Amino acid sequence: MTKRNIIIVSLVAVAALVFFAWKTSRTTAQQNGSDMLAVVVEPFAIHDGWGYKVNVGGRTYIYQDIIPGVPGNRVFRSKENALRVGNVVAEKLTHHKIPSMSQQELVRMGIPEAE
Repeated sequence: MTKRNIIIVSLVAVAALVFFAWKTSRTTAQQNGSDMLAVVVEPFAIHDGWGYKVNVGGRTYIYQDIIPGVPGNRVFRSKENALRVGNVVAEKLTHHKIPSMSQQELVRMGIPEAE
């Protein structure tokens, strides 16, 4: 073999090893679930009531300053209710569902502002 052929074969072998190592580490990360972003719900005070934010990967993904699914600009009366609804929305996000809330869902959850 000539020197040129040895270099070409060596480069192809190194490229194959790098690709194999990358593919293996990517598969391991997917199996561990480490590619999932953290989903966090934060309630906040607003206009004599409460709202919530859903943060995905440290960034605000949903900012809800009014009650979703209810006509008008009503706010949650309690921090707990805002957090409960925010957690349901976050659960929908993590299960790849549309993160909307209907008035019927809020009534079933016992949110008094939805009635």
